[in-house]
Amino acid sequence: MTGRGRGRRVGRPGGLVAGLITALITVAVAGCGGPAYTYVTNSQDHTYLRVPVSWRQLDTKAVAGALGIDPADESTQAGFWLQGYDADPRPSVEHLTGQAADAPAVFIGVRDVPASVRGQISLDLLRNLFRPVSESARDQDALNPTSQFSGFSLVSDQVLAPSPGLRGVHVVYVYRIDGGPPQTFDQIVYVNDDASKLYMFYVRCSTQCYGQRKPEITNVVSSFTVRETPA
Repeated sequence: MTGRGRGRRVGRPGGLVAGLITALITVAVAGCGGPAYTYVTNSQDHTYLRVPVSWRQLDTKAVAGALGIDPADESTQAGFWLQGYDADPRPSVEHLTGQAADAPAVFIGVRDVPASVRGQISLDLLRNLFRPVSESARDQDALNPTSQFSGFSLVSDQVLAPSPGLRGVHVVYVYRIDGGPPQTFDQIVYVNDDASKLYMFYVRCSTQCYGQRKPEITNVVSSFTVRETPA
């Protein structure tokens, strides 16, 4: 006589168990994927940024040249760390400084400030570092017949003090460059207490792009971090 249960086959897992196993496998496979972000780091100056891994790094010398820095003159690059990234399928430094960018483009930099000009560093100077943003700077720019800027609109303007020894501004504004389509600039600039260093960041793209990709752009903006240790 065979006992009860002898010879029974072990059945396949029930639907609930099978679903759980499938879910665990899916999570494990997803966890094996590549990184989602590129971490841009300047350890010496404690400056950090995170951008989506699909955004491509721009040539550093080309970025310097686009900002008006002679890449062949090493003296102009001393004490200046900078990087650029572009979300466009065809990355170009023109998307940082040119007429239009249809996808987000990012600049990040740290600049030593000469002792002779440290007393001139003000919050308005931080606002106007790349383009005329303050009212006085815009009034001055309006007198320039060759100005490339028009159609200004201020979206937001915040004074920041993220940590002891650091202060700055976060401004979001719109400009037309050389008559092109409206471009939105999201800019943060910090200075340390003795005004010996500037920490610079901005991301830009067309105003339409900025609206469509705002969560992605906001994620990049919020990742810009500077840690300054007071003297």
